[in-house]
Amino acid sequence: MKYTLLASTALVALGSAGFAEVSISGSARIGIMTTEGSAATAADSTMAISAADEAFAVAMDNLQLYQNQGNVGTTFVAADASATNAAVTTTERAQYTQLRHMINNVANGNGNQNNPLDVATSTPTEAQRLKAVTDLASLDAIIARMDATTSALVAATSDTTVGKNRMRVKFAASGETDGGLAYGASFKAHESSGASGGTLGSQYISGAFGKISMGDLDGADEQTVGNLSGVGFAGAGSHESTSYQSSGHNLGYSVSMSGVTFAASTDLARGADSTKTGSNSAMGLKWSGDMGGATVSIGVGQSKVGLATQDSMSASVSMGGLSLKVVSHTNDNGPAVSASGTSSSTTSGTAHVAATTAAADNFDTDQTGLSLSYSMDNMTVTAYTRTIETTGVADKDYSGVGFAYDLGGASLKAGFVDADNISVMDFGVTFSF
Repeated sequence: MKYTLLASTALVALGSAGFAEVSISGSARIGIMTTEGSAATAADSTMAISAADEAFAVAMDNLQLYQNQGNVGTTFVAADASATNAAVTTTERAQYTQLRHMINNVANGNGNQNNPLDVATSTPTEAQRLKAVTDLASLDAIIARMDATTSALVAATSDTTVGKNRMRVKFAASGETDGGLAYGASFKAHESSGASGGTLGSQYISGAFGKISMGDLDGADEQTVGNLSGVGFAGAGSHESTSYQSSGHNLGYSVSMSGVTFAASTDLARGADSTKTGSNSAMGLKWSGDMGGATVSIGVGQSKVGLATQDSMSASVSMGGLSLKVVSHTNDNGPAVSASGTSSSTTSGTAHVAATTAAADNFDTDQTGLSLSYSMDNMTVTAYTRTIETTGVADKDYSGVGFAYDLGGASLKAGFVDADNISVMDFGVTFSF
């Protein structure tokens, strides 16, 4: 609900048709949220190097000069050699260390030994030794690249139960000029000053031409496509929501007619926080209408931010107390990136330059979801499911179920969510005023 503070301006006092009003509304919540703990993740895995780096190591391993020092074996990085940006395990990392010992043995003038750390019984030529010095420097750069990208240990977490309470007050102002041009603004109490310098909130002006908005806005694709219905008094993690890359946009335009809404948005780089490379725009289109007593909405949208593109669509149906919504999103995460700073020499004695920037395939990410709500009298029951799929990465699955009971000005809410095998539960009361 909201309360109107002022319903007139000096224009009204002078007998003009113009008017303005300011209103206050608010919300609050109290409750608890419980989150299941997670197991520790070992420090290992993805020490990334380029295919060119691996090809160099394989070539050195197969070189007779170094094989005589104790061959690493036929399994040496063979499984990863064709990868664009290979993941190297701790075991494979040890093979690079052993190869280094072999090359170092020759670089130091030691001879033919099955164990490269033993004292030599024969001496390589000076030309062989100098080649080994160059090869050793090349391999050391590859090993440094692996060590620089080693994943860290992620400690186990315990189950947690925390209190969740919050209050928000919103101020909204609206008005109309003598000529029928509407304007308005809104902000939450904490957005009027502080670190933001009062630049948050949103403002608009509208007329027959449509609506122009600035400030803290959803991108045009999010406006027309939207999100699934959530559960819980505090969202229980809010995993029903898609991360729209256009969420930082601060200039938007929309126009509606005959049930069709078109929207466009961009980010005008408010200070240094919004600088982007490449495109920075979003568009959306939505149709809503009545079909056989059911309210149907279909929305599509696309955003381009930097080198990434996000395509989104949704369809929803509401009839009686039943509401159903499906969403689909595809994130084109940009073109594949080749490893940079790489000289792909695999000839002994010719320097190989290790990759300074790892290659990235940047596979698309697909998201699909469905939510279902049913309301009867004061009770509403909601459920949703959502899946995130990226090539080469384990799928992430989220699902939730919850209820809300309207007490009149307050609502009792609870939600249970399986957040990719982590359980989240919340229960509490929300208020509106």
